[in-house]
Amino acid sequence: MKPTNRRSFLQVTGAAMAFPYVGKVLGANEKLNIGVVGVAGRGGSNLRGVAAVKESHIAALCDVDLKNLTAAGKQYPDAKRFRDFRRMLDQKDLDAVVCSTPDHTHAIVGVSALKSGRHLYCEKPLAHTVTEVRALTEAAAKHKRVTQMGNQIHSGSNYRRVVELVQSGAIGGVREVHVWAGAQYGNIGLSETDAPIPKDLDYDLWLGPLAYRPFRKEYAPFHWRHFWEFGGGTLSDFWCHYADLAHWALDLKHPLTIHSQVGKARPERVTESMRVEYTYPARGKQPPVKLVWYQGRERPEILTEAQRKQWKSGVMFVGEKGKLFSNYGSHRLMPEDQFKGFQPPPKSIPESIGHHAEWVKTCRDGGRCGSDFSYAGPLSECPLLGIVSHRLGNVKLDWDWKAMKVKGVPDADRLIRHQYRAGWAL
Repeated sequence: MKPTNRRSFLQVTGAAMAFPYVGKVLGANEKLNIGVVGVAGRGGSNLRGVAAVKESHIAALCDVDLKNLTAAGKQYPDAKRFRDFRRMLDQKDLDAVVCSTPDHTHAIVGVSALKSGRHLYCEKPLAHTVTEVRALTEAAAKHKRVTQMGNQIHSGSNYRRVVELVQSGAIGGVREVHVWAGAQYGNIGLSETDAPIPKDLDYDLWLGPLAYRPFRKEYAPFHWRHFWEFGGGTLSDFWCHYADLAHWALDLKHPLTIHSQVGKARPERVTESMRVEYTYPARGKQPPVKLVWYQGRERPEILTEAQRKQWKSGVMFVGEKGKLFSNYGSHRLMPEDQFKGFQPPPKSIPESIGHHAEWVKTCRDGGRCGSDFSYAGPLSECPLLGIVSHRLGNVKLDWDWKAMKVKGVPDADRLIRHQYRAGWAL
């Protein structure tokens, strides 16, 4: 297959929507036909995850890198292969789509899939800008499709136990949460622009809706996360894993204010170390909450020196009666002497059958997934707003979430709203 040239690339935009597929009701023994967009790296993990569910069938594979596509095709020889996701969506036999592309193409793939009647599993964060996230959230609701964001820790047992502890009042009312991740995206050098494009990569398709720019070898396949134009670094990559726990336990949605307080944004590469403060309103009887995000070399001051060394990443709930620390797989109530002999509340949140299996079975049987877009949408918007604050020079944002506007900072619009090249639209 030859790489798509620019003219045909623009002409066929939206063609997949011309004859939308209408979601069908599957028979008791009928498998869910899945098309996977992005089949290497994290995409390969998601591909294997959904393929392992017995009710699924990998019907189509799509990747802009022919090398990745060929390798995946050897594992799933019956699947049709595509370079362009729009051509994949033209297929009438697809029931669902998995999107594991770079962040800047999540929305265009995901909204197209939802509009065509397919269920959608999309990697985190849901998209690259706030307006794109909102478009995905609204499309999922409008077309009544089953959705799941790829923050797979959400389906683990540990997070369930932490949510039960917080919501049972084990540490009292919570007004403060600290969330930190030790990763330091942005710590790479820059090669010259106009580097040779790998022969197997359709770079024009890889850019998707973004304006053309000369290729750097760091862009693909993985280091796109280090660049503002394609990803959001540590904040956008890890927020939906760690801050997920705070959002779930405290029923947080849209913040009132967002204020990046550390670091200076560079034009291209993301910032390694950041601290961003979010404030959330009261929710019913629950008090307002301040959530502080730390990344890279930044750490919460409330941690002891020993805790800083031991806990490279995690979440700390600060309650009126104590503290609760958690990472992906374990948690701890503090002070430990105070909670000696403490009996945890009865388990009230059902266990998940697994993040991928939950999505496949819900597509077949109906219902909602644990991290569907009604939940994952507001969660995904928060890191993107932190990036806006940071890139504008650590400006405090007074956020009107309904209008998707920052009060008194009109310059924020250019970072909040997606800007696509001609021929591309959600």
